[in-house]
Amino acid sequence: MALHLFYKEWLKTKWFVLASLVLGVGTILYAFIGLNSNIINADGGSNYVFEWFTQAGRPHYGIFKNIPFIIALLIGGSQYLPEVLQKKIKLTLHLPLNEIVMLYTMVLYGFLMILSLMVIFMILFFTIDLYFFPVEMHIMAINAFLPWILGGFTTYFFVAMIAMEPSWKFRCLYAIVVYELLDIYLLGGNVSNLYVLMIIVLVIASLGMIYTANRFKIGEK
Repeated sequence: MALHLFYKEWLKTKWFVLASLVLGVGTILYAFIGLNSNIINADGGSNYVFEWFTQAGRPHYGIFKNIPFIIALLIGGSQYLPEVLQKKIKLTLHLPLNEIVMLYTMVLYGFLMILSLMVIFMILFFTIDLYFFPVEMHIMAINAFLPWILGGFTTYFFVAMIAMEPSWKFRCLYAIVVYELLDIYLLGGNVSNLYVLMIIVLVIASLGMIYTANRFKIGEK
């Protein structure tokens, strides 16, 4: 049953997954094209490297900041909006399988798709980045990427939660709250003291769809 659901989700999302892959890879390649141009034009590269290292300049990886969030919206939207708008999710929730298991099988598919894409992007980024910078300089990039990726997963879970909510009034309310909460993943700088809060928000988001899916199933307004 789980494999059947995975295949069903793949049929719905495959073009959005492909678009996400192209978007992420294209963004990374564009960042390094810009980096290479800046190095060539910065006195043999030494000035630019110094500025980047001391954060006086704009890090080349900053362009990736919103990509995990956009990908979460693409994959989450392509998964859940057709189900909800066409009322197909009610049939899914009445299949001979525990509804929570059913829901989280769908969620697991989306989570694994986003995780796979992020792994591909990080391997590509750091493989190319080694050409320009030593390993020691990658700590700054890792510290920047981690909150963005966590934010992408949180966005995906919130998309699922909001899509399942049967009331447009509550959907709008949730969307406003979520928009404010996601700011913590985009603060930049040293946010190590916020990782616990980020994880808490992520867990709340991952559990929220149980409540909204139950409301959708019983037809609350």
